[in-house]
Amino acid sequence: MPLPANRYRPGARQRGEETRGRILDTALALFAAEGYDSASTRAIAEQAEVNLPAIQYYFGSKEGLYRAAIEHIGEQAAHAVAPLAARVHAALDTGEPTRAQLINLLCEMVDALVTLFLDENLPGRESRSLFVSRVEVEHTAALDPLNEIMRQHVLAPCSALVGRLVDRSAEDEQVVLRTLMILGQAKIFCSRSVMRSLKWNTIGESRVDEVKTLVHQHTRAICRSLRSAAS
Repeated sequence: MPLPANRYRPGARQRGEETRGRILDTALALFAAEGYDSASTRAIAEQAEVNLPAIQYYFGSKEGLYRAAIEHIGEQAAHAVAPLAARVHAALDTGEPTRAQLINLLCEMVDALVTLFLDENLPGRESRSLFVSRVEVEHTAALDPLNEIMRQHVLAPCSALVGRLVDRSAEDEQVVLRTLMILGQAKIFCSRSVMRSLKWNTIGESRVDEVKTLVHQHTRAICRSLRSAAS
């Protein structure tokens, strides 16, 4: 007697997810290296070792694949920073954190970004960083979902911390400006030109730690100046 068709579904679903993931990883690398216009679906299919119709099947179109790559980066970023963002909101909502605790949480948030952009142990780190840098230059609306994730899980909690440090609203323009400057210390490492300037062919754990140490020093210095600005 033939086996029921649903016996095969888990394996087929897993193979489909693996194929979709392989296309996505390949597309991310090519979009990062060549840009949206230059990265062809044929090249993506060849490097992902799938036939061309597979891209249409899983993503609908090249634009759909591009949007899926951005969403994938957003999911990775949310996974990295959402638990810390929740801790920040909990600390602000349920207690009276000290100034030192506020600054420590701010440093942890910047640490999470440094790790996301620099830690070579994270899969696809270089492609992800370059892709974000390129997409921002191209000013595509497809970046909106990623921007919203970063606003919700990074900018909003960090602005809340800075706002508490200066006793102002998190939405205050000066608070948001200062927060963006603090976060920019990590975000600059999206740029490949930074790596060239540093002559870093590889990064390694020691360099990541070095960057975090310097960012901590700068962030704490900025927070000391915030105390003066608020008084």
